[in-house]
Amino acid sequence: MNQALFIKLQEGRKRYQAERTKRRLVHEKELFDSGVNDIGKLGERELFLVGIALYWAEGFKHKDESGLGLATLDSKMAKFYVSWLEKCLNVRREDLLLRVTANIAYKNKVGEMERRWADILGVELNQFHKPFFQKTKQIKVYENADRYIGVVRIRVRRGLDQLRKMRGWMAGLAAATI
Repeated sequence: MNQALFIKLQEGRKRYQAERTKRRLVHEKELFDSGVNDIGKLGERELFLVGIALYWAEGFKHKDESGLGLATLDSKMAKFYVSWLEKCLNVRREDLLLRVTANIAYKNKVGEMERRWADILGVELNQFHKPFFQKTKQIKVYENADRYIGVVRIRVRRGLDQLRKMRGWMAGLAAATI
């Protein structure tokens, strides 16, 4: 095959791939937007149930737990959970206790991490307790190291009764007929 023909074929292949990628991205955005629209606004009961399901998936459930709490590195999930606590359980933001957990390699950034979480969640810095650092033989360097803010652990002050109730709500969801 001569060089000119080969170059033309390569250019055609690149144009086709670019057009296919463009169509895929348009399709992905349409599906994403459709998903957002499918959810719409949540009613009170829906919000309540979604929060229980979130806790069931991500909350503290060990039998020796002494309060309601959840850990996440997803800032949107953390905001949703705090909002859910306020709206559905009447928990005030000032009754939240927080802790950042991070790889030991980020020990010198913990103050910045706490400030960012405080801004995201609308809480005061004095609500953060001593951070926890994961000590590993391998130092984890994240691709997004400049945006890494660790995991936030959100606990409700004096939340034992709420945890006991949550266990009932989760059992109720598990037993619910669909």
